Amino acid sequence: MQTADSGERAIDLAYELRPDLVLMDVMMPGLDGPSTFRLMRESALLAHIPVIFMTAKVLPVEISQFHQLGAIGVIVKPFDPLNLYGELFALWNDGDAARQSSIVRSGVSKAQAQVDSLTINFLQRAWTDVINLAKMLERAQNGNRSVFKEIERVSHSLHGAGAMFGFPKISDLGGTMARMVEGLVAGAEAPGSAREPAVLRQLLEFSKQLAQEVEVAWQTAPQSAAMFQDSVGAR
Repeated sequence: MQTADSGERAIDLAYELRPDLVLMDVMMPGLDGPSTFRLMRESALLAHIPVIFMTAKVLPVEISQFHQLGAIGVIVKPFDPLNLYGELFALWNDGDAARQSSIVRSGVSKAQAQVDSLTINFLQRAWTDVINLAKMLERAQNGNRSVFKEIERVSHSLHGAGAMFGFPKISDLGGTMARMVEGLVAGAEAPGSAREPAVLRQLLEFSKQLAQEVEVAWQTAPQSAAMFQDSVGAR
């Protein structure tokens, strides 16, 4: 199992690995999910690869649009990562019964181990992200507005990945921060206005809450407790 943090990287990996299945988020930095899917369908080498979308959009018309693009299924966020394997198997099985043998041979335990590994990797990245967010917000408070775009990108990444791996509080805080920074970037708050410092203070408080939620998430993953202690000690 391989992961990509953008649509462009997903296409590169698809050419390199020719995967049996792609699980793709609808919202991604840069090239979004539907655009990535269309590019895959335009390639003779990638067009046959089945794609399942993940999305927080739950309206029937929105789900229908993903199916019309050619996706074999849609998984709605947030979801239980422990049930993800079963959902993927069911959708993949419905899409093409001939794929059953390869996924069955892999076994539930192997798939669960992969999910656990990806979850641990996410928590490691999330811990680094919240530390960097605090540093970037400090720079923003000192008048450096050039960091806003990066704060928005990191917050949006935490929002999407938090939902994907079953950490709704991390997802909600990341989404709230991304929307607030988006307002600053769009000019909703003029540079130097009386409102901007207040927004930045609130963002810094949210980043502290994010750090607390990541700590809680680590504590619920016994196999990663030792790594968490190492990470905290390295702060």
